[in-house]
Amino acid sequence: MVSLLFSILGERRYWLTAAIIFFVYVIVYLAATQFLIFTQRMGATDGFFAIKIAENWQELMFRQRAPFLFESIGAMYLGGLKLFISVPNMFLAATLGILIGLNGAVSYYSFRALSLRGSQGLVQLIGTVPAILSGAACCVPTLILVIGLQLTATLATVWAFFVPLSVFLLFAALWRSLRKIKKRTL
Repeated sequence: MVSLLFSILGERRYWLTAAIIFFVYVIVYLAATQFLIFTQRMGATDGFFAIKIAENWQELMFRQRAPFLFESIGAMYLGGLKLFISVPNMFLAATLGILIGLNGAVSYYSFRALSLRGSQGLVQLIGTVPAILSGAACCVPTLILVIGLQLTATLATVWAFFVPLSVFLLFAALWRSLRKIKKRTL
C-alpha cells in the first residue's frame, strides 16, 4: 500500500494536490483555533518579522487549555499576521493536514485515473469531516450564541474525541481507498 501511495504521489499533479490541501488545512486549523490571527503590530520598533518567546516556555510547552489544544510558548509576527507558537498544536495540525492531503490526492487520482465517481468516490472523503470540525474547538463561545447552551454543552463533551476520531477515520479512508485502487489496477 505504501508503494502505491508513493507511486501516486510521484506524479506532480497528485503531489501538488496533497501539498495545497495540506497548507490550506493547516492555515484554516490554526486560524480556527485562534493560533493564527490578523493583528496590529505590538510597537513601532518592530519590523516586518519578529519572534517572541515566553520566558517560562518550558512550563507552557505541554499545558492544555482544552483536550488537544495547548498553550502557546511564544508568537511569530509576519506583517499583520500573528502566529502563536505551540509545538503540540502545530504537530496536530500538520498530522491532520498530511492525512487530509493524502486522502485528497488519492481521491483525485481515483476520480481522474480510475473514474471512481458517485458514492465510491464520496466515501473516500468521509474522514475529513471530523478533522475539519476538530479545528473549531475554539469557537464554543460563538456556538453558544448560535445554537444554544444545551446543544453547545453536548458538543463540547464530544469535541475531545474529534481529533483521535479524525486520525482513525482518515487512516481508514486512506487505507480503503488504496486497497480499492490496488484491486482495480490488478
